[in-house]
Amino acid sequence: MRKFQLAVTIGLLLTLGVVGFLAYKLYQYDSYREAIYPGVSAAGIPLQGQTREEAQQTLEEMVVTPLSQPIALNYQEETIVLMPSDVDLEVFVDDMVEQAHQLGRGEQSQFWEGYIKFVTEGLTPVNEDIALQYSYQPEILEDFLEEIAHEKDRPLREVQPITGTLSFEPGRAGRKLDIARSLPPVQGALTSPHERDVTLVVDTLEPAPPDIEMLRAMLQHRIDEFAGMVSIYVSDPATGDRIEINPDIIYSGMSVIKIGIMLETFLHAEGTELEEETQNRMLKLVTDPTGSNYWANLLLGLIGDGNQFEGCRRVNARMDELGLTATFILEPYRLETEGARLGPGLATLRLLPRPVDANPDPFIQTSAHDIGVLLEMIHDCSQGEGRLLEEYEGRISSEACLLILDDLKENPVRTMIGAGIPEDVLLAHKHGFGGDTHADAGVVFSKGGDYIIVHFQYAPTDWLVWAISRPVFEDVSFATYNFFNIGQEQ
Repeated sequence: MRKFQLAVTIGLLLTLGVVGFLAYKLYQYDSYREAIYPGVSAAGIPLQGQTREEAQQTLEEMVVTPLSQPIALNYQEETIVLMPSDVDLEVFVDDMVEQAHQLGRGEQSQFWEGYIKFVTEGLTPVNEDIALQYSYQPEILEDFLEEIAHEKDRPLREVQPITGTLSFEPGRAGRKLDIARSLPPVQGALTSPHERDVTLVVDTLEPAPPDIEMLRAMLQHRIDEFAGMVSIYVSDPATGDRIEINPDIIYSGMSVIKIGIMLETFLHAEGTELEEETQNRMLKLVTDPTGSNYWANLLLGLIGDGNQFEGCRRVNARMDELGLTATFILEPYRLETEGARLGPGLATLRLLPRPVDANPDPFIQTSAHDIGVLLEMIHDCSQGEGRLLEEYEGRISSEACLLILDDLKENPVRTMIGAGIPEDVLLAHKHGFGGDTHADAGVVFSKGGDYIIVHFQYAPTDWLVWAISRPVFEDVSFATYNFFNIGQEQ
C-alpha cells in the first residue's frame, strides 16, 4: 500500500513538473511571438527580446537622436556646421523595426505547431543586422558644399612687380575645395552616430618662386631713365639665379678691383696666416677714405715680392686664370695726393678688343660681370664650397674668404648700394669713383638671403654729378633688396 502511495506521489509530482515546464514554455513562447528574435540588431543596435514599441524607442534614442546632431565640416582652420535637417535626412525607424521583427520567423506557423517546435527545438539566434534605413537630398548636400567653396575658396596669386614703388607684392597661396573627394566622408558622417567631424579635402596651390626676370624688367625700366651707360649684375648664390644687364660694357676699374687684390693677397700667402700688419693693410684699404690707394699699393708690393708692378702682373694673371679676362690693373694706383699716374711708359698697355666700352681708363679696367663672378667665388668660398677651394686647395680657406668679406663689411660708405637697404642689414662692398664713372659692388646679407649686386654707371661727361648717379644706385639697390625679401617683415 505504501509503495503504491509513493508511486502515485512521484507520478503526481512528475506530472506537475511537466505541466509547470510546459506552462513556462508556453509563457516564453507567447512572449517570443511578440518580441524580436535573438541575434537581431538594427544599425548595430541589439534589439533581441524587444517588442516593436520597445525597439522603436531604442532606435529613436540610439540612432535618430545622434544622427540629428550637427556635423562639423572643417575647411582648413575654419569650421562650418551642417545640420542633418539641412539636407532632409530621415531615418526610417518603422521599416527597420518591422524588418527586425520578421527576421527568423519565416512563414508564420499555427500557434500549437509553433509551440511544440519551440519546446522541442528552441530558437536558434538569427545573428543578423538590419542596415540603417534612411534618405537625404544629395543635390542639397552638393549645393551646400558648393556654397562653402564659393565663400572659402581663394584664387592663387603669383608674385607681382609694382614698378611705381620698386617693390613686389608677395604671392598668396590659393585654395580650392575638392567637392568630389569631400562628399564621401560627409555622407559617411550623416549616418554615423559617432563620427561627426569631417576634414574637407582642400587643395592648396602654392605660388611659384619669384622669377628673377621680374627684377630684370624693373631694373631695366629704372636705368632707362639714366642718360649714360649702366651695367648691373645680380645673383642669388643659393639658387644660382642671375641677371646681367649690359654685361659686355667695359668700365674703368677704379677701387672696385681692390677686391681682386685682397683675394690675391691670401693666395700669395700659400695658405699661411697673414701677418697682423698685412691684415691691417687690407682693412685700411677698405676703410681709409684718403689712403685707400696707398694701402692697395703696399699689398701689390707684397704680392710682387717687393715690386708693385709685378704685383699688378700677378693679379692680372690670376684674373685671367679665373676667366675674368676683362679685369686688369697695369700699374699701381695713383696716390690720393698725386695729380697724375706714374706714366704710361712704366707699363705695357693691354689692348684687347672691346665690343662696347665706357671710356675706360687704359690702365685699370673691369666689367660688372667680372666683379660679380669674383664676388660669387669669394662668397661661395666663405660658405666652404665653390671653385676657389677646389682649384686652390691648401692655398686658401673658407676662413680667409670670410676675412675678406668681414673687411668689406667695414666700408663706411653706404650712399650707393647701402642707400637702398635698411641700415641694420650687413653689406660687404667696395665702391669706386672716377670723373665719369661711379661703381659699387658687394654682397648683401639680408633676412631673405644673401645676394651679390654690382652696379656701374658711366656718363659721357667730364664729371658725373653725384646728384644724378646716386638716385639710380639707391633705386636699383632698393628694388633688388625688395625682390630678395618678398614677404619678409621689414
